[in-house]
Amino acid sequence: MSIAPSLASGLGLLATLAFWVAPGTASDGARPTYVGATVAPSSLGGHAFEFRDEADAALTEWALGRFAIAGLNLPTLLVSFHDDKERCGGHPGLYQSGTPARIHLCGFNWDRFLVKAKMTLLHELGHAWAADTLTAEARQRFVDFRGLPTWGDDQWLWKEQGSEQAAEVIAWALLDQEVRMSSIPDSQPLSLAQAYFQLTGTMPTLRVVDVLSGHRQQA
Repeated sequence: MSIAPSLASGLGLLATLAFWVAPGTASDGARPTYVGATVAPSSLGGHAFEFRDEADAALTEWALGRFAIAGLNLPTLLVSFHDDKERCGGHPGLYQSGTPARIHLCGFNWDRFLVKAKMTLLHELGHAWAADTLTAEARQRFVDFRGLPTWGDDQWLWKEQGSEQAAEVIAWALLDQEVRMSSIPDSQPLSLAQAYFQLTGTMPTLRVVDVLSGHRQQA
């Protein structure tokens, strides 16, 4: 079934459904278990974690809570934090498919609740959600909708790949603060909201202020 984004019908929904969740509070009130550098199961969806300290646990709890509130179901994950970027190939984050899927966060230490760390974790979780949820047809619809050459062929630039744009759109939609998206083209709030709707079939209610503000500026 093809989903046609409709911002006209969605803006009213955004205005009535907006809500905010404080960092560090998951939807069910549970907290991942902090166990240093070992792997531990969590009550949050049966995921496992490799945390260095409680800040890693708090950031992960916050990010999983954002997905839960948005109604985006994630596959079983193993989330690991690393002091440097070697494990991520020089990048701040890395998603690896598998059972469980693995997410690595690299090089974030004192700055774990700044925008980059939050966006990176949401982005990698967005990859996990897309890989587990989107059919081949849904991926192609998103590629066509955004006018992109490919979903995941890395012969193309990072910003031209549908998989990366999808992860950025998800990260933008779930972030809890205003941010200017310069990583991908066509990144005005209304365009991102349409892209999110194309992916999920729902409006990005956690970003109501940005979307409505962008709508007023373009009117």
